[in-house]
Amino acid sequence: MNTCHTRVAVCFVLAACARSATPIATPAPAPVIATVPTSERPAVILTVPKVAVLQALVDSIVALPQFASAQWGILVVAPDRRDTLASVNADKLFLPASNQKLVTGAVALAQLGADYQWKTTFTRTGRITRGVLRGDLVVTGTGDPSVSVAMRGDPLTVFAPLVAALKRAGVSRIDGRIRTSDTPAFPGSPLGYGWDWDDLDAAYGAGVTELMFNEAFTDVAVTGCRNRAARACVTTTPLATSPVIRSSVTTRAAGSGPPMIEWWRDSASVPGITVRGTIARGDSMTFSASHPEGRGVYLAAVAKALADSGIAVRPGSAARTTTGDSAVDTVAVLLSLPFRDVLAAMEKPSQNQIAEVVFRTLALVGTGVGIPDSARAVVERQLATWGVRPDAYAIRDGSGLSRHDYLSPHAIVRVLSEVRHYVFFRTFMDALPIAGEDGTLSNRMKAFAQGRVHAKTGTIDKARALSGYVTTADGEVLIFSIIANNFVVPNRDVDRAAEVLVERLVNMRRAAP
Repeated sequence: MNTCHTRVAVCFVLAACARSATPIATPAPAPVIATVPTSERPAVILTVPKVAVLQALVDSIVALPQFASAQWGILVVAPDRRDTLASVNADKLFLPASNQKLVTGAVALAQLGADYQWKTTFTRTGRITRGVLRGDLVVTGTGDPSVSVAMRGDPLTVFAPLVAALKRAGVSRIDGRIRTSDTPAFPGSPLGYGWDWDDLDAAYGAGVTELMFNEAFTDVAVTGCRNRAARACVTTTPLATSPVIRSSVTTRAAGSGPPMIEWWRDSASVPGITVRGTIARGDSMTFSASHPEGRGVYLAAVAKALADSGIAVRPGSAARTTTGDSAVDTVAVLLSLPFRDVLAAMEKPSQNQIAEVVFRTLALVGTGVGIPDSARAVVERQLATWGVRPDAYAIRDGSGLSRHDYLSPHAIVRVLSEVRHYVFFRTFMDALPIAGEDGTLSNRMKAFAQGRVHAKTGTIDKARALSGYVTTADGEVLIFSIIANNFVVPNRDVDRAAEVLVERLVNMRRAAP
């Protein structure tokens, strides 16, 4: 019976025997996307040849005319039987987008462990006299990525142990500065190699430092709160005072159209965010902006937490300078959430800045120098241990934002296979988005794969990826990697093509070996 899927332009033919309980002895001439509801479709049973029908489906998908300009890399394996079920360009290199986070997360679990915690140390340079700290409060970070709304609710609660320690010491006022240490754990540029210039103002393109507050971005709300021609109201969260906002947004008459707002980060020498445009009275809009100076926002958060607790801090005491007298005493050491929690916060929403912190942490722990080049060396050594060929990847960052990252589907599948042999595998798998349930897959594949696919998505311009694990109809775990580069159709068309293949895997039954 010939059928056409509504989301894919080309018809496939599904042999009538695939709808029956009779095993398919030979492949259908051209498999198959059927419009029969998922709940009514019997599982496909593969016997001999095992992979012919699945491979034919994959070949048909990549041959669709709307993908004429695209490059596809696809690999599906059954790790327990050591079978390759389908393969297209599996050894070619592709831009992986956020599938890079699969490598970053796997290597970090192997090198750091699921219980790893980042430390942030607070020391002082002067004495405490009559309730006054007559010196600086110095912050030495190692990259704690969990000081955020997403992971803490109110990120200022992270500083409660610092507040408690200062109060136990009798401190009610700080006369010096709140500043960073002389030797930052992540020296050099906060940006990754090959990041797109157009992404840097956006929250997902923020640079990272060893002191990162709220995943390096701020939510900015613009409201037409006053009469016509008056200045609009602009507020920031989670900190109301940082980063600095320079606004020239004015209010128009109510109902006069949508907001017309533009914004950009100011230079590093004068950090802040400039917002300009117009907005109708009573209207509002919110956007997320990357921090123009990450360490400065973190120090401002420390100052706010202290002031809110009743410890007086001089206005402007949060200093971005990294020079000063040596610290003489430890005040408090703060610990991050364990890496198992951080990993889920990285993988499920595909959070780039956490991935970059983890990448540089691998360098800091593995080499003593928290820079991307050192992180590359650590990742490459682990990949070699796992048997991934050196021509199967190019590692330039931890998130996949770089246009110079490359992975082959074979490399991704090899990593996903290797981590199954570690005690941390359940942590790794549970951190991935789950089809129809959470993360970047919460609204995808719910009808036919809910709870049965744990996979990482990936998206940058002209690159789309989906790789992970799928449980078939008879309980077999398969590993797959699907990457498309250089396509000109909407992302949803690429997604639908990938999901057709995943649906086939979910419904698959194979004869016992």
